[in-house]
Order: sequence, then structure tokens, then C-alpha cells
Amino acid sequence: MTRARTTWTALALATLSGVLYFVGFVDFGIWPIAWICLAPLLWALRSAPTGKRAFLLSWWMGTATFLGGYYWLIHLFQTFASFSWPIAFLLYVGFCALQGLQFGVFGTLTWKLSRGTGLSMGWIAPVALVAAEFVIPLFFQSYLANSLAYVPWLTQVADLGGVLLVSFIMAAMSGALFEVIAARVERRPFPKAIALTAMALLAFDVGYSALRIRQMEARDAAAPQVTTAIIQANVGAGDKHLHTSEGIARYREMTDAAMEARPDLGLVVWPESAYNRVVMGRPNLAGHIARQVRVPMIVGLVRTERDRPGAWNSVAAVAPGGDIEAFYDKVELLAFGEYIPGEKLLKPLYDRVLPFSSAFRRGDRFESLPVGPWRLSVDVCYEDILPRHIRALMRASVEADAQGRAPNAMVNVTNDSWYGPAEPPIHLALAVFRAIEHRRWMIRATATGISAFIDSSGRLVQHSGFETAETLIQPVPMIEAGPTIYGRVGDVLGWLCALAIVAVLIGRSRLGAALSSLTGRRAPKG
Repeated sequence: MTRARTTWTALALATLSGVLYFVGFVDFGIWPIAWICLAPLLWALRSAPTGKRAFLLSWWMGTATFLGGYYWLIHLFQTFASFSWPIAFLLYVGFCALQGLQFGVFGTLTWKLSRGTGLSMGWIAPVALVAAEFVIPLFFQSYLANSLAYVPWLTQVADLGGVLLVSFIMAAMSGALFEVIAARVERRPFPKAIALTAMALLAFDVGYSALRIRQMEARDAAAPQVTTAIIQANVGAGDKHLHTSEGIARYREMTDAAMEARPDLGLVVWPESAYNRVVMGRPNLAGHIARQVRVPMIVGLVRTERDRPGAWNSVAAVAPGGDIEAFYDKVELLAFGEYIPGEKLLKPLYDRVLPFSSAFRRGDRFESLPVGPWRLSVDVCYEDILPRHIRALMRASVEADAQGRAPNAMVNVTNDSWYGPAEPPIHLALAVFRAIEHRRWMIRATATGISAFIDSSGRLVQHSGFETAETLIQPVPMIEAGPTIYGRVGDVLGWLCALAIVAVLIGRSRLGAALSSLTGRRAPKG
């Protein structure tokens, strides 16, 4: 086979991996494909002559992955920044190439460690993937495991090792498939060790998931319940800014109707900045968010303080009667949407191209909010796709509790109206893993959809449509228990994989230097 033909074959295989990845992702939903999506890339890396070639192939695979899965960014750039289609398309391609660097790191590490240690790439792939997912930051964080968001019988191990453990098991299956194919093509003995290891991981995953789902169903059924209403008034970000009073009136009317219809109601949740007026201090909100605030409410709003400059994208816990008991201020702000990099230097430009962007201060408090006798861990918008942040919120609440109990439930308030119809289902799918990791129900209220009640096994109990005005009402178990294993130990698997790779790279470098000094030859590159 000529060098050119080999190059094009490797490029086609890397492209195939990218296509399999995004077709298996939650947007397309053909999740079984995600279990084998890394195998073509590993085959392409098998013949890569240099680390540079390995990086480029893997980077392209990642870029193809995000090009297929993040097409909704074109709509975002057109609506949020009013860019023309060609400019929006170029920004989308550049963004996908930037995100694709995560896979460039994954493939390079897999190739380099295999060449340096003699281990096959099938064994190294799950370690390298978890390390890349853990260490490499993305603007919108995602994981291979997210493909299984709606397959609960394969995801329950997340309460042990987080979403990274699910990714590890999936990558192990791709690695095993690659090794089986390579052994057959090269006429080597069947690779029993890696095949049996992958099957054992899968069997443990399925068995553990079945056990934990039954346990959580029994636990949740026995727990005290709070009948909760999610108010989705279908007020998009543009309408919220241009027609503030009308939007708030719609939320208020739907809230009054829910309180009248359900005397057993125990909690009402509004989405992110649904009360789109600047609140200074702690005013009484009776009459503003309901004629009579009869039950506790969680309300997204923007707040300021007299003695501190700036504003916060905040969530208020409102007691019956309308008094504000406590706030949670968003910590992980979204670049260009909630803060502007280099704002002071480029403010005139930003004012022209990003007219709907805001400038918020970062929150610094992590404790849960009180709702009657219960405590709810609250986060805002895309914070629910960040495992480390949600764990920090839960951990802070555990440490603040005298008996070391975790919050009784979780609340996410968000606004996905900028992204069009494709992104909200993906965002919802990424959020379900937080419910599994911490074994708490999640109450997810969004401005235009998709709002949902997610149980402690990550299943959608009830959800709204997109761009619909709906009130969802559901009894939510208030769990009284300590943190899960993942809640206690966090991303240990990510740290172990990253440290293992660093140790091997350092050890290999030192070994090469020692051999060079003994033989008088330069250490091999690769």
C-alpha cells in the first residue's frame, strides 16, 4: 500500500470514529454505536509513523465529532450575536476545532504510551480517554458517557466513579474490539485478557445498575415528598428583555393558577432570571411573583447590593408570605453571555456584536437553600453539566450540616432559548448524570423548555415540550441521607488516570536518558 493511500485510509478511519461518536450521542440517540466509536481511530493510529501524525488524526476525529454534534451553534451565533450565516458558520467550525483538541490529546497519549511501554493501544485507550476528559477543559463540557443518558441500566455506576467511570467502561469496549480485529488481521492469538476484562466491566455495569435502580425505587418511595410545580412560561431571552412586565405577569398568572388548583402544593420553581427585574437587598416579593405567596418558591432573578458594586445572576429562596430567605449566586459564569473577556478594552465592539450579553459578578457561596424544613442544592444554567462544580455544591452543604447530610434534592434553573430546538434535549441529557452521581431528584426549570423532573436513577419522570407554556407538577422525594461514594471521593478515577500517564511519561523519559548515557546513543523518539 502506498504512503498516500495509507494516509487517506487513516483519515477516513478517523472521520468514521467522529461520525460514530456523534451519531451515538444523545442528539441522534443510536447509543450502541458509541460503544465502538473509538475503534476506527485506534486502527488509524496503529499505522501512524509519528506523534505529529497521531495528533493530527485524533484532532480531526474530535473536530468531526463536534461538527456533527454542535451544529446548533450556528443558530446561537445568528440569534445571540446577530452574525450573518457565513460568519456564524466560520465561528462554528473554529469552535469545533478548538473543542476537538481534547481528542487530539487523547489520541496522542494513546499512541505515545503504546510506543513507549509496549502495551497495546486497546489497554491504554480507556485510561487516556478518562485523563483527557478530566483534564482538558471544554467550553461546553461533555463525555463519551453522555451517549447513555437515557439508558439507565448502563449508567448507575456513576454514583461510584462519576460520569468518568461510565466513559472508562465504554472506551474499554472500543479498545477490546480494536484488539480483537488487530489480532485476527495479524493472525495473532485471540486477545483473551482484554476481551474478558471488557466483558467483566460490562457485566458489572449492568448488574450494579439493576441492583441500584431497585434500591433507589424503594428508598424514594419511602421518603417524605414535597409536591412541586415547575413554571415554564415560554418567555425567551429576547422577550424577557424587550417585554419584561408581560413575561413576569405570565409567570405570576401560572403560579396563581397552580396554587389555586393544588392545595397540596409545597414548592414552586421559576427558571433562571424569570423575575427579570433587578432586586436590591431582600424586598418582600408578595404580589410580584404571586398574588399571595402561599408556599415556598425558588425564583431565578438578578440582584444587587447597596454596598457592593455589580450584579449577580441569582436564585432566591422565598418563604411563604414573600420574604427572601437566602440567595445562591451563579459561580460558573458563561463567557460572552455573562461576562466578557477583555471587556474594558473591547467594550465598544462587544456592545455592537453582543447586545444581549450581561456582566455579572461571580458568586462565592456554595451552601444549599432552605425550603421549609428541607434544603435544596441549587445551580444555574450550564452549571448542571459540570460534575466538579455540582459536587462542590453538595460537599459544601454536607460540611455545613451538623449531621453531615447531603441536601434533600437538587434544583437547576436555566434558559436555553438562545440555542434553538436542537440543544435543549442535549443539555437535559447531560444533566441526568448529576442525579445519579448524588442520588437525589433534580427539579429542572427552564424558560422555554425542556423542563423536567429527574429521579435519583437519572430517569425522566415528567418533562415539558420545547417552546411551550406548561406547569409540571410532581411529588418529589426529600432524601435524608449522607453523600454517595462519588460525593465523598469525587473524581478519583480521573486523577488516577492522569497521574498514571504522567508517571509513565516521566519514567519513560528517565529510562530513555539512562539508556542513552549507557550506550552513548540518543533515546528513540515517538
